[in-house]
Amino acid sequence: MTKKNIIFTVLLIAIAVSWRIINHEFMIAPNLELVTTASVIAAITMGLGAAVIVPISSMILSDMIIGNSSIFMFTWASFLIIGIAAIILKKYNDAPKKQIMYSAGFAVISSCLFFVVTNFGVWLEGWYPMTMAGLTADFVSAIPFYRTMLIGNIILVPSAVSIYQFAKARATSKELVVDSRIGN
Repeated sequence: MTKKNIIFTVLLIAIAVSWRIINHEFMIAPNLELVTTASVIAAITMGLGAAVIVPISSMILSDMIIGNSSIFMFTWASFLIIGIAAIILKKYNDAPKKQIMYSAGFAVISSCLFFVVTNFGVWLEGWYPMTMAGLTADFVSAIPFYRTMLIGNIILVPSAVSIYQFAKARATSKELVVDSRIGN
C-alpha cells in the first residue's frame, strides 16, 4: 500500500466509525450505516486488501466504543463478505455507467445479505424460539431496520461510486489537458 492508499483507507474507516458512533449516540436512523459504502469505495479504488481492512477495522473500532451484542460475529462476517464481494465492482472502473448501475444492485444484494445473516444469528443466539415461527417472527420484527439500511445503501453506495467516477474523470481530463499542452 502506498502512503496515499493508507491515508485513504484510514479516512474511509474514520468516516464509517464516526457515523456509527454519532448515529448510535443520537439515534438518527437505526441501521443507516456507512460501512458498506466505505467498503465498496475501498474495493474499487484499492482492491482486496482494503476491502477487508475497511469493514473489519470499522466494526472493531466502533464496537470498542459503542459495543455490540452476542451476534457481533454475524455482523462482522456480513460486512467482511460485503467488502470482499465489492471487488466485483472494481472490474467496471473503466465503465462508469455500468459501475454506478451495478453498485445500486450491489447495494440491494448487500443489504439483503446483511439482513439474512444477522437475523439468522439473532435466531441462533436464542433471542426467538428455535422454531420456524420464531425464525419468522425474528425476520418480521427486523424489517424496519432492514428498510433503513436498504434505502440508505441504495442512495449512498451509487452516490459514492458516482463521486469516485466523477473525480476519476476530472483527474483524467486534467492529465489530458496538461499532456496536450506539453505536446505543442
